[in-house]
Amino acid sequence: MVEIYPFKAMRFENDDTDSISKSVSPPYDIISPELKQYLKKINNNNIVNLILPDEENNLDRYESAKKKLNDWIKSNILTFDDKECFYIFEESFMENGKWKSFNAFIGLNKIEEYESKKVLRHEYTLSKPKEDRLNLIREAKTNFGLIYTLYDDKEKKIQDILDECMTCSKPLYDFIPDYDTNLKFKIWKIDDDAKINSIIKLMEERNILIADGHHRYETSRIFMHEVKSLREQNIIKPKKTMIDSINREIFPEDVVLTLFVNFNQKNIKILPTHRMIRFKNFTNFNDISKRLEKYFNINNYSDAFGKKPSEELRSDNTGKINLLKNIKTSMDSSKKRNICSFCFMFANNSIIFADLNKKISDIYGDLKKDDEVFENLDVRILHRLIIEDLLSDLIIDRIDYTHSLDELANKIHPNENYDLGIILNAPDISVVEFLSSVGKIMPQKSTYFYPKPCSGLLMYKMDL
Repeated sequence: MVEIYPFKAMRFENDDTDSISKSVSPPYDIISPELKQYLKKINNNNIVNLILPDEENNLDRYESAKKKLNDWIKSNILTFDDKECFYIFEESFMENGKWKSFNAFIGLNKIEEYESKKVLRHEYTLSKPKEDRLNLIREAKTNFGLIYTLYDDKEKKIQDILDECMTCSKPLYDFIPDYDTNLKFKIWKIDDDAKINSIIKLMEERNILIADGHHRYETSRIFMHEVKSLREQNIIKPKKTMIDSINREIFPEDVVLTLFVNFNQKNIKILPTHRMIRFKNFTNFNDISKRLEKYFNINNYSDAFGKKPSEELRSDNTGKINLLKNIKTSMDSSKKRNICSFCFMFANNSIIFADLNKKISDIYGDLKKDDEVFENLDVRILHRLIIEDLLSDLIIDRIDYTHSLDELANKIHPNENYDLGIILNAPDISVVEFLSSVGKIMPQKSTYFYPKPCSGLLMYKMDL
C-alpha cells in the first residue's frame, strides 16, 4: 500500500564526530529560544540556522534560509550522496542509567491523502505552524527533518534486512549530539539494489501511521498540490526525476523525507503530555475536588503516602524527588490495572488522585466499539468529561503542556502563572494505531513519541 523511494541524501560534508554532533538539532518545534542561541553559538553551520532562520541582510526569514542553504551547498558544507539509497537509523537513549535503543530506516514516502488510508494520522494540527513550514519549504525546497512514522513488521522481514546491513558495514555516523548527551545516533547506508528493491516491495504490503510530524506532512501535501497546479497551468515546466532503480519516476515534490519505524520494538515509547492550566475565574481549590466526585473516587496525596505534599515540596530536593516518584508510582499502578486516573496538583500545594469509578458507556450511553475505545482515552476523558463538563464554567485563560513532572511541579505554585496541573497517563501504541485505522482523530497533544530523531542528519533537496 505504501510507495517508498530511495534518495540521494544531502548531508554535512564533515563526518567527524565532534563536527556532526554540533551540526544537528532537535526538531524545530521543541527548540526553545535559549537552545536556538546555544546551537548557533557552538557551530555557525548548525542546522537551526535553516529550520528556524532569522531575518538577515534585508531578507525575510525564509529568503535568508534559502540563501544560506545555497551558500552552504556552494561551499561544500553540505554535499550529496552520488547514489539513491535507503539509510538505517538507530537512536539510543539513556534511561535509569542504561542505554536503550530502537532502529528504523529513512527514505522518501509518496504523499497520500488521508482518505486512501495508506498514511494514517492520529492528531489534529494547528494552522500557524503549517503556514510557517509552508513558507520555508516554498523557498528552500528541502526537507530538513523527518516525518516519524510507524509500520508493522512483526514477522521481521524488513528488520532482517536492516540487521544484516548493520552487521556487515560500519556506520556513516556514530555520535552523541551536543544538545543532549542522553541521546546517541547511528546511520548506515543501504546502497545494494536488491536490498533496496526488497524493502520497497515489502512496504507495499503495509500502511504507515504518522507518530510525529503531522504539521510537516500536511505542509508537504499542500506544497505538492501548489506545484501540481502550477504545472497544470503551464506556469512551470513539468519535471520528472528518476529516483530509484526499478524504473519508477516521481515528481520530486510528491514525496517527503520519512523515518519508518517498526512499532513492534520494545523501546518505542509514548510519554504522557500533562496539562498546566490558568483560569480567569478560579477561586476555590476544594471546589474542584467536590465536582470530581460525580464520576471519580478521590484520594488525597497525604492519605495515600502519609505525608503532606507541601512538606515535601518545601523540603530539600530529596523530598521533591520522592514526591514525584510517588506520583509516578501511583499513575503507573493505575495504568497496569486499566484504571483511568488523574493526579491534580493545585497552586496551594495540595494534590489529589482521581480514579474514574463509572463506565464510559454508563455516562454516555451505549457506544459502538470504535467510539468506546476513543471515549475511554485518558486524554479524551480529561477534555470531554472533566474540562468541558465538570469544569465548564471555569474559563481557561491559558493552557500549556509538559512531559516533565519536575517542570509541572515547579510551575504549579503560588508564585507562578498556573492554578492547576493535571497529570495523566499516555495511550498505548496499539490503541493509537487502532483509532487511526478507523479514522478516529485524537485531541491535540495526545501523544509524545520519545525519543525524537534529530534534524539535519540526512536531508532531502527537491530541486537538484
